[in-house]
Amino acid sequence: MRRITTLQKLAGVIIVALTLTACSEVESVSTEAYALGLATGQEYAALKETIDNLQSLSPEEDGAASDTSLKGDEASVTAYCTDIWGVTGIASGLENSEANKVDFIAGCLDALGF
Repeated sequence: MRRITTLQKLAGVIIVALTLTACSEVESVSTEAYALGLATGQEYAALKETIDNLQSLSPEEDGAASDTSLKGDEASVTAYCTDIWGVTGIASGLENSEANKVDFIAGCLDALGF
């Protein structure tokens, strides 16, 4: 009788350990998706700044600035982050899951101040 109780306790400990390990793996993947989104957002911000600076140096012939700059409003940035997930996120080896997509987009938007 005592032996069954010990085996049950051991099985319980193993199950808890496996559950905690699985949870930390999921958290790690989510963190990787957020970090990748953050880096992608930072790259977008740097590219936008570079384009804006270049355009300010060479205005149109009539003196007006050209309108080919990247948009920086929240709707445009959200669309960009959502669309780029399919290329950047999946190509980096992250699982194509809704949780990773949401984390990626959140990181991307956070990098851009939204």
